[in-house]
Amino acid sequence: MASRFLTDAVGRLRRSLAPAQILTARIRNGQLLLSACSPARNAPLWTERDLPLSEDDGPSVPLPASEEGRSHLPLVLFWPSERTVSSSLRLPPSVTASEREAAIGAVIELMLPWPIEDSLLAWESDPADPASLTVWAISRTELSSWLEPLRKKGLIPRWVLPESLLVLERFHPGPLEGSRPSFAPLATSGVIDGEGDRTLLLLSRGGRLLGESAFRQSRPSPELRDRRIGDLLLGFLAAGQELPERFLRGPEILPTPALSGITHPEPGRPENLSLSGWRLIARRSREEAAALSFLKGSLSWQGDRAERKAGLRILAFLSLLLAATLAIDASVHLSRVDHRLEAARAALDQAASRALPGHRIVEPLGQLTQELASLDRQKKLLSGGPDVIRIMRDLTTSPPSGISYEMVSLTVTRRFFTVNGKTDSFRSVDALKKAFEATGHMRDLSIQSAGLDIDRKTVTFRMRGRHD
Repeated sequence: MASRFLTDAVGRLRRSLAPAQILTARIRNGQLLLSACSPARNAPLWTERDLPLSEDDGPSVPLPASEEGRSHLPLVLFWPSERTVSSSLRLPPSVTASEREAAIGAVIELMLPWPIEDSLLAWESDPADPASLTVWAISRTELSSWLEPLRKKGLIPRWVLPESLLVLERFHPGPLEGSRPSFAPLATSGVIDGEGDRTLLLLSRGGRLLGESAFRQSRPSPELRDRRIGDLLLGFLAAGQELPERFLRGPEILPTPALSGITHPEPGRPENLSLSGWRLIARRSREEAAALSFLKGSLSWQGDRAERKAGLRILAFLSLLLAATLAIDASVHLSRVDHRLEAARAALDQAASRALPGHRIVEPLGQLTQELASLDRQKKLLSGGPDVIRIMRDLTTSPPSGISYEMVSLTVTRRFFTVNGKTDSFRSVDALKKAFEATGHMRDLSIQSAGLDIDRKTVTFRMRGRHD
């Protein structure tokens, strides 16, 4: 169940990524047989119809888009097998991917009725043996003569593939999600397809063509056609090909006595060839589809390059848009930063004016820094030794009311102080000592001396203690 769910999910994803419309074209008697389908819906849009390519006649079928829009629709053109030379060959393992086309040309050159310089090659390798290839060759001149009127109609082929692949797909349809058509990998399959005066004979194994041959008859004759088919089968046998026991056949191939033993009735075929053409492309990677297409060199489809250029233009536009957005965002951010700086400068000027009254504010930060340094120097100068101011304050404010004294001298050292003074009595000296101790900043006080002065009215004293 899980594998079925994943398979269905992959199928839905592929259909959602598939183009909305795809065109398939074949060449018959100077006409283009054109059909269209919707790969996303896996449904035909209209069946195959004739499209004249002459300058005088307009299109005889309604095309699915305008002339400008048609140039963007994927178009698969299948080249007639009777105008194609095909062969199965094997390249040496030492041939690299870049040398493959030159090596194929050197091998197939002797089979071509036109110069190798005028040839366009397509090939497909065997998945089980990459050195084994099926190769097709067509004339560049003939293909170019068809591409020009197609472009005038707004039809630009994205791929030009061998028509034998389409015939094989019609008789052996493979699933879109599969990597190859769903026939037995080891059994040889045969197809005999007829259409008007044209007959095509195919041999395949595991989805890979082993041999093909096509011929035309000016006057269709079943007997002559069957004789030609028998000769082609003998040619395949002489070339060492294994023939299947039975062949799938087209509706115009009747079971004559000569072929009744190797043919059986035709299976159901899809009404719209675009679906078959889409399966051929969808099953292959971009590199495999490019190798299988005759559009190479100067004739290669330029849509990839145009799409890359369009993608680069979109990327450049988005990059410019992103750069412009970043520039605007940076400009707004810088504007906000400038506004905040202006507000900070105004606040700093105001603070400097209050901190430095009477000064002309020129460089507020520098002036405030200088003022702060000056205050720090004063603080260090005042706090470098004993706090004389606090000692003087305690000596003058701590005596209780009613007791007065005259300070004659004060000596302050790093840890001690000595006070020499005069008061009215010995009791006042004791009161002064207790008042000084009560401040908490002067400790271990002692009265070193106390005695009557010369006038016999005042008492002189000497007091010593420790300060903070």
